[in-house]
Amino acid sequence: MPVKRRFYKNDKEEKIFSSWMYDFYDVFGKRHKKSGFKTKAEAEQKEAIAKADYNKGLATSNDNNMKFKELMEQFIKLHAEIYLKPSTVRGYKDHFNLHLKDFFGEIKLVDITPVIINRFMENKLKEGLSNKTVNHLLTTLGTAFNWAINNNYMMYNPVSRVKKLKVQRKEMEFLTEDEIKRVLDVAEKEYPDFYPILITTIYSGMRRGEVLGLTWDCVDFNKSIIKVRKALYKGVLSTPKTDYSIRDIQVPSKLMQVLKQYKKSAVENDLNLVFTQKNGKPLDADNLMSRRYRKILKLAGVKKIRFHDLRHTYASLLISKDLNIKYIQKQMGHSSFEVTMNTYAHLMPEVYEKSKLAIDELI
Repeated sequence: MPVKRRFYKNDKEEKIFSSWMYDFYDVFGKRHKKSGFKTKAEAEQKEAIAKADYNKGLATSNDNNMKFKELMEQFIKLHAEIYLKPSTVRGYKDHFNLHLKDFFGEIKLVDITPVIINRFMENKLKEGLSNKTVNHLLTTLGTAFNWAINNNYMMYNPVSRVKKLKVQRKEMEFLTEDEIKRVLDVAEKEYPDFYPILITTIYSGMRRGEVLGLTWDCVDFNKSIIKVRKALYKGVLSTPKTDYSIRDIQVPSKLMQVLKQYKKSAVENDLNLVFTQKNGKPLDADNLMSRRYRKILKLAGVKKIRFHDLRHTYASLLISKDLNIKYIQKQMGHSSFEVTMNTYAHLMPEVYEKSKLAIDELI
């Protein structure tokens, strides 16, 4: 209920003027207080509006002052850490701490405009960040702002009015069957500890995190199946990239023989991981690439390709065997038939030629 406030000039209590104010506490014990109203009716009206705004989650007198750093802290704590994978949370935190905090941290949400975001992008490009990385930062910003809108902290998302930078798509590469043989021969001879990882990746099509997160309970030696149920990211075991990535992969019996032999000397560990360091700790993906993978490619005399291109290599092997596209989709863990076709259509000229012949033979 609004109360009357009195103001005095000095200790003799000579009254100068008086006004009305409202003063209430919300459900979290936070005080909401404002004075300067000329009449009780005006104070009651403003108090009712303030309470209604608070109940809607608007609380304009406070939220208009919310800074970006406060939003990100809430977004990570109340959304990301509850609903998202550890790897995704880590990505948001890295983006905030390394790039967003210094630029946006002290800016109020109501003051963030598309122009300011464009200036941020310009700064990051001058720092040497790639177009792709800057776009990733925009995605993080947009996701956080969408959460803010859903929780009534913002009215619109300024990122929606910012155009993303053009990114030149990296050409897909893969090893030929002859190159695969040379690479595996070098690995088996020079780096026998890395050989099981390499052959598993090439003949399963798993992503790097899925390979490093593979556990023995997901290797079915009897059925020659590898079950993709986990992924490793920066030493933390979590679920794969998407729900569609959870799959059972049929693999060659030769691969099963290699894993069965490898298991005899594998290091026991708390996570039951197939591939670990000598002390049983999870492997560091970046170190693995620099100390093993790139050296093997060089010794084998093959072109330098990304580790992820081994996944494309696997897809090219399946396509070369003229396997059903739906089967390839399941093996790769794609969300749909269309994704498989859009990704690997350029590797399927024979498929199109056969389809053309079949069409001609309809009549």
